[in-house]
Amino acid sequence: MRRKAKTDYHHGSLRRALIQAAVRVIGKRGIEALNLRELAARVGVTPGAPYHHFPNRSELLRAIAEEGFEKFGALLIAERDAAPADAAARLEALGGAYVSFAVAHPGYFRVMFHGDAMASGPTGPGLSAFHLLRDAVVACQAAGAAPDGDPAPLALTAWSAVHGLATLWVDGALPFEGMDPARLAPEIGRMVANMFAAMAREGGVAEPAPGSPHRSGPGAPESRPTPAR
Repeated sequence: MRRKAKTDYHHGSLRRALIQAAVRVIGKRGIEALNLRELAARVGVTPGAPYHHFPNRSELLRAIAEEGFEKFGALLIAERDAAPADAAARLEALGGAYVSFAVAHPGYFRVMFHGDAMASGPTGPGLSAFHLLRDAVVACQAAGAAPDGDPAPLALTAWSAVHGLATLWVDGALPFEGMDPARLAPEIGRMVANMFAAMAREGGVAEPAPGSPHRSGPGAPESRPTPAR
C-alpha cells in the first residue's frame, strides 16, 4: 500500500522539519546532495510544499547557516565562560569549542561558510562569532599574552588554524593515525596561544593588513576620517 503523505504539520513545524532533514543530508552526503524535491519526499509532503518556506535552495542554506551560527555562538560563549579567568586559557577554550562544534554538527558546519549561504554577506550571528574570537585576542593583548597592534591578523591566524583542522576532519581528510580532533583541538588552541605569547615576549607587533585600520575591537582607538579639503 502506498504511504500517505503527511498533512498534519502545524504552522512553522514544516519549516523546522525541512531544516532538520537538510542538516542530516548535508552531514552525511555534503551540500551538493541537497535537493528540495527529495527533501519533500523525506519529510512526507508534496514536492511543492518546501517552496512555501524556502523559495530556492540558497534560501534554505541561509536559514541553516543562521541557525548553525546561533548554536555555534552559544557553544563558544559557554566554553569561554567555563574556562579559567585567564585571557590565554579563554582563547584556547574557543579553539577547542570550534572544532568540537564541527565534529558534532557537520551538517551545520559545512553550510555556515559555504558560498551559497553567505552570498549576500556574513550573517549577524556569523559576525558575532568572529567578534568573540577577536575580543579574546584583544584580551590577550591587554594581558601581555599577545603582541600589540591590529588584532585582526592574530584573530585570522587563530581562526585559520582551528577552521583548517575542523574542515579536514569533517571532510574526511584526516585518515592518519592519531589525528583525533578531540585531542588535537586543545593542543592547537594551546599552540596558538603560546605563539602569541612568544611574539609578545619578543616585542612583536601585529601588522595591519593593507587597507585595514591600525586597531579594531574593544579598547582600540577610533579611526577618524581625513577632513575634506
